[in-house]
Amino acid sequence: MNILVLNYEYPPIGGGGGIVSKYICEKAVKNGHNVDVITMAFGTLPDEEVIKGVNIHRIKCLRKSMRVCHPWEQLSYCQKAFKYIKKNIDIENYDVIHSHFIIPTGLLALKIKRKYKMDYILTAHGSDVLGHNKSRFSLLYKLIKPGWMKIVKEAKAITAPSKYLFEKIENIYSDKKIRLIPNGIDFVEYEVNKKEKSIVVLTRLQESKGVQDLLEAFSKIDNKGWIINVLGDGPYRQQLQEMVETKNLTDKVYFRGHTEGKEKMQYLSKAGLYFSGSRFEAFPISVLEATACQNNTLVNNIQPHKDLVGDEHVYSGIDELIHKLQIVVSDEPRKCVYNNEKYDWKNVYKLYEDLFHDVKE
Repeated sequence: MNILVLNYEYPPIGGGGGIVSKYICEKAVKNGHNVDVITMAFGTLPDEEVIKGVNIHRIKCLRKSMRVCHPWEQLSYCQKAFKYIKKNIDIENYDVIHSHFIIPTGLLALKIKRKYKMDYILTAHGSDVLGHNKSRFSLLYKLIKPGWMKIVKEAKAITAPSKYLFEKIENIYSDKKIRLIPNGIDFVEYEVNKKEKSIVVLTRLQESKGVQDLLEAFSKIDNKGWIINVLGDGPYRQQLQEMVETKNLTDKVYFRGHTEGKEKMQYLSKAGLYFSGSRFEAFPISVLEATACQNNTLVNNIQPHKDLVGDEHVYSGIDELIHKLQIVVSDEPRKCVYNNEKYDWKNVYKLYEDLFHDVKE
């Protein structure tokens, strides 16, 4: 089967949505499919590259940051990628067109369908669903709703990674073509080491991620020698660093910046506690990674968190966070075993394989 993948971000650029698409593409290649990805160029990345059998085509667009892509930059991808496809791609050679993100990439998929009569699959990732991220995109959601509805309506199938996001899409556009297919990780890549008195946060540093709640709570307890390692970067970092100084936590909180690979695993595999205070998530991959390392977890009370760790590990409000955090640091670091094997990519990808064959038929 020939699969054309559309995504404005693909590793090493972008975030979680790009990583998810990368795993799906690589699993598809291992299953004998030919996969071509149309994505954004950035920096010195080659225009054409084959990584683990995936053929990557990078299109020069407006993009200033490796991690963040603004709406006008995303729109430039849709425009430039459509021109590239018309000139360089034999679109009729593909059995499946897989578009990641309803907006913006779904706009490109819709243009392809209307010109070439080719059906497409949409995979939603979070902020591309109307109402998911009101703190950043409230006005934008109102502006794009008519186009969003057309993209969703004309899709052959739509996937959502969590029950929460599935229901959010269904409440806006109720149709049986929506499927729940979770995100995943390769569990064999994660280490389980002896746990240390370290609280690990792995996230993009934005106000909505709730790292400030952890700092507030940590400043009000007897920390018993525990420290906090913040893995990640983002626009809220300066405010968090100022808070650390104000709360006299400079020798207890360490900002490690963006970490990947072995460096990330060094912190994550030894964490005595993993924390996520995120106000909303579509599917919190970092929490799933923490469970693969058998980390004790303490996470904000939202459904996508509870789906991964259960009620025992959630808190509601700053007072309960302080109470549960004090209990954790008053004991020796411990491992926790979770029943999350269904989120291993070897199980998740089978759902995509079934979807590809259904769409082809």
